[in-house]
Amino acid sequence: MTRRLSLRPVAAAGWCLALPVASVFVLTACTTSPSGEAAAAPTDPTPAVVSIEMPDLAPYPEPDPPLTEAESETRRLEDADLLWQGVLASHPNAVRPEVAFEGHVTDENRIEVLRACYEAAGLQIDEGRTSGNPDGPPDAIGWSGSGEADVVAGYACAVAHPTKITNPGPNDAELEWIYDYLTDFYAPCLEANGIEVPESPGRDNWVETWPGYVWFPSAGDDERFWEPEMDAALREACPDPDTYVRTVLQPTG
Repeated sequence: MTRRLSLRPVAAAGWCLALPVASVFVLTACTTSPSGEAAAAPTDPTPAVVSIEMPDLAPYPEPDPPLTEAESETRRLEDADLLWQGVLASHPNAVRPEVAFEGHVTDENRIEVLRACYEAAGLQIDEGRTSGNPDGPPDAIGWSGSGEADVVAGYACAVAHPTKITNPGPNDAELEWIYDYLTDFYAPCLEANGIEVPESPGRDNWVETWPGYVWFPSAGDDERFWEPEMDAALREACPDPDTYVRTVLQPTG
C-alpha cells in the first residue's frame, strides 16, 4: 500500500504528479505555459512532507488477553514502585511517603482529578492540546516544578490517581512486528523527510530489553515539526506503529 499526501486527480488542471524519488511520491503544483506545456510552480518555502511505500508486513500477531482484576492490581503496585525508583534516580535521599490509592482515573475525569491534585500540591500545571487549537480544552495534563518536594508531590498524585491497567502490553511476537515496522517503514519515512534517525539495535536485543529499550525513531529536536500543521502532516505521512495498528489494522466503529 502506498500512502500519499494531498492526493488530487493527476489530470486536474494545475496539478501534476512528481517523479518518484527513492520510492517517495509527492504531489506538486504545476502551471501551464502559453504553449500549453506544464511549467514548474515557484518553490514553496515550506518544506513538503512526504510518505513512502508501505512494505509488505507480516500479519499482526495475536495479542495476549486483557489482565484480570488481580493482575491489574499487581501491575498498579508494580508501577508505583517503578515511579518511586524514578524519584530516587534524581533524589536518592528522598523518603517515600505513604500514599492512599484514591481510585482510577478515566478518560472523562483524568484532567479534572489530576489538576485538583497538582493545585493542592502547589505544582505548576502544564496542559497539552494535541489538536493544535490553543483555545480548545486540554487533552493532556502534567506538572512541572523544581526540587525534591515537587518531585515527591508529583509522584504522590500519580500513585493516588493512576489509570487502570487492563492491557498486558505487547508480547514478544508483537514486539518483533513493531521492530520490523520501525525499521522497514517508520524510520525510513522519517529519514525521507530529512529527520536524522540513530542506527537501530539488533532485533533480538530490542525485544529482549523492552520496555527498557532506548531506540525509538522520532522527529526529536527537528524544529520544523514543532509547528502543529507540520506535526500533523508528518503523523499522517509516517504513522507510528501504534497509530497504524489502531487505525488501519484494527479499526473500530
